[in-house]
Amino acid sequence: EDADPKARFAAAADRLGAAPDALALAAVLAQPFRPCVLSGAVTVDQLDSNLAAVDLAARLARTDPDFIPALVAECRQDSRDYWAARANLAWN
Repeated sequence: EDADPKARFAAAADRLGAAPDALALAAVLAQPFRPCVLSGAVTVDQLDSNLAAVDLAARLARTDPDFIPALVAECRQDSRDYWAARANLAWN
């Protein structure tokens, strides 16, 4: 199994027949709090993919309610590691 969380996440999206962005947005929509999801779509294709998250979240809630919580736990990145990596990006 791949140790890279991005690769595991992309593989999970592929198994579901979904784009990674749709799965990421579905994971937010599936949270128990009332989420506010912001789309960065700039093309119709990106918007269509983002909108697929609504159906994906509903489908997973019905068919496999433990899938998203397990995936989020598996792919979680420590916030300190995340911000340290972001700080080292060339555009900073």
